[in-house]
Amino acid sequence: MSTSEYLPASSPEPLHWTQVANGGGVLLLAVLAIAAARASLRASWLLAPVALVFLGIAAFAGWGAAVQLSGGSHMDDHPWV
Repeated sequence: MSTSEYLPASSPEPLHWTQVANGGGVLLLAVLAIAAARASLRASWLLAPVALVFLGIAAFAGWGAAVQLSGGSHMDDHPWV
């Protein structure tokens, strides 16, 4: 086979219920972290560093939820992972 020929695209596998459960749980964590950031800012502006920590947690949790819910955890290109 030459390098100019492409393999046919395979259809994506449907999400397993564990991916949906994990993604939903991590998404819930992201929502709770955003709520905690808003609550800390409403309490006092002096808690802005704490709110930034909560927003960082929310960003990483949202990223993890997107990976789980999109099926990206099975699309890695390393066979040993």
